[in-house]
Amino acid sequence: MAMSDAAQVKALDDRCPRCGGAFHCGVSDAGPCACTTVTLSAALQAQLRERWSGCLCVSCLATLAGGAELEPGAQATRST
Repeated sequence: MAMSDAAQVKALDDRCPRCGGAFHCGVSDAGPCACTTVTLSAALQAQLRERWSGCLCVSCLATLAGGAELEPGAQATRST
């Protein structure tokens, strides 16, 4: 297996560190990655870099861009 083949197999086997789902990170693809369709604030990008070192799936990125908590299933609890 050539080096580029090994890299391609690895790219197809990415796991989102937030949800655990499998996804394809397109950072090395010829075209733009699907994540370029999601707009994240600078503050959210900074939070993501602090929390995770790798890419998240486009579904999680879209959910986070919509205001979801960093951890899936986490909900802010407020005492009244």
